[in-house]
Amino acid sequence: MQRAQSTQRLQRSGMAVGGALLLLSAAAGAEEAKGAAAPRLALSDCGPALPGGRCGTYEVFENRGTKSGRKIGLRVVVLPATGTDRQPDPLFFFAGGPGDAASRIAGGAAQMFAEILKHRDMVFVDQRGTGASHGLQCTFYDPADPQSALGDFFPPGAVKRCRAELEKDTDLTQYTTSLAMADIDDVREALGYERINLWGGSYGTRAALVYLREHGAHVRSATLMGVLPTSESVPSHFARSAQRALDGVVADCAAEPGCHAAFPALGSEIATVFERLAKGPAPAQVLDPESGEARAVQLSGDLLAEALRYLMYESGSAGLIPALIHNAAQGELGPFAEFALFNRKQIVTGLGSGLYLSVTCAEDLPWIKAEQAEREAKGTFLGDYRYAQQQRACSLWPQAKVPASFLAPVESKVPVLLFSGQWDPTTPPALGDEAARSLPNSRHVVVPHGGHSYDGLEGLDCVDHLMTTFIERGSSQGLDVTCVAAIKRRPFPTTLPSTRVVSLPDADVARLAGRYVADGAPIEATLTAQGSRIRVEMPGGQRLLLAPVSPTRFRVVGALGLYAVFEMADQKVTRLVVEENGQPTLALKPAPAP
Repeated sequence: MQRAQSTQRLQRSGMAVGGALLLLSAAAGAEEAKGAAAPRLALSDCGPALPGGRCGTYEVFENRGTKSGRKIGLRVVVLPATGTDRQPDPLFFFAGGPGDAASRIAGGAAQMFAEILKHRDMVFVDQRGTGASHGLQCTFYDPADPQSALGDFFPPGAVKRCRAELEKDTDLTQYTTSLAMADIDDVREALGYERINLWGGSYGTRAALVYLREHGAHVRSATLMGVLPTSESVPSHFARSAQRALDGVVADCAAEPGCHAAFPALGSEIATVFERLAKGPAPAQVLDPESGEARAVQLSGDLLAEALRYLMYESGSAGLIPALIHNAAQGELGPFAEFALFNRKQIVTGLGSGLYLSVTCAEDLPWIKAEQAEREAKGTFLGDYRYAQQQRACSLWPQAKVPASFLAPVESKVPVLLFSGQWDPTTPPALGDEAARSLPNSRHVVVPHGGHSYDGLEGLDCVDHLMTTFIERGSSQGLDVTCVAAIKRRPFPTTLPSTRVVSLPDADVARLAGRYVADGAPIEATLTAQGSRIRVEMPGGQRLLLAPVSPTRFRVVGALGLYAVFEMADQKVTRLVVEENGQPTLALKPAPAP
């Protein structure tokens, strides 16, 4: 897998849109970092799921103010530096969401940040309320009914039920960003690190900024990708930012001769599709990502808008928008409906939704006025859908008291490197500029054509190089960012790959099952035949479903543009190639028998 693409997958973890087929596993040494104090947190081997990783649990009081009562066990994962020149300042990772667990991205980070790992430990702490740190999970949708996942984002009845269930052993007002960052500073001290480097993506940038403000004496540098400053109250600007991004994608298509020739009326086709759905939901056929069965559903304008917004999170999937819209204007809504269903089940269900509500209902919604949200949403394709859904959910959820000072810009002289995608639909470059204004030793880099992540662009080694150089130096001074100008979008596809599922004999599908590994990297997946479908199991518990479009080519159900291609010889698989938006991104081979 190209390292630059992998870095972007890590960035979008927790806000995750689209999907990588495989989660990476880590391999690392186990010696202490040079100059580090003796740790007070005992770590042990993480086991086969994370070779070389060191895992442990650190207890904190749920109520940090009273320092009494219930305790939370925080999951901690350390990947020790692999080289001999070990530096004392590790890289701490802050995951997205809010709601994603940092430990879930530990395996991938070993590959994505291999150069940094040579000299620095990498540390992943599941923020309170995520993953194995008393995760606050909610089930909002009926897994047996696809239509239930194509309705409200936060169904009121499900929100009430989740609150009642979680409150049996949780004070939901004790799960804010500031409290979580105090936890992580305790972990830093317990591990014996005096100063650390921060890396955050999406909501993780807000978490890193809060840590920088409240514990900045212990920060050497911070890298922020997809910047969400404390002054930005989500989702107040979601609609305007998404509209800006869509306008940018349409403009990029118009500027490319092939795309413009294929879709000369793209803007009017977008309007046509939304005008039709404004009259009411329309029927669509999808494959259920749970069962792989064909199901008839109804797609509303709100869900089409949500799917369109999520497509723009990733630069590669944003490139599919002109062809998808053109087909939708001809009446084919299935791809949008299936993508919306997939993302509801993979993202909303996969995150700690209870933590998402506890954070945003305390830190964001109280500061948004209804008239402001309506003004921002006017004339946009998304409208006030997300604000209305979130405001209603927060009216049903306990809210911590967060002072207005939380919204103040984070001021610090610590070196900070910020990245923004030009067409990011959720954290546009203006937010990076806003954060940088109070960070005098910062550098803000805008990635041309980039979304919330940059998969699908060419020249992304530049981003990796800048990040690695910055962390090694601990300074943004003299950082040569001219390589950014060479980053470009791949040509827009004017036709879409086939998604029509074919029928295959069960025996032919069974021949493709087994465990697959990558050469030279600890990457693996287990494939199990389920009739004519294949279930993919990955380290960390993620599950995807493959459906055949030919005897050797399978699409990932719901993940537009993602395919698994089996190369055969003598009726045996010799190689499994993962293609994303027409580009091979990963090759695996059958694992040898144990």
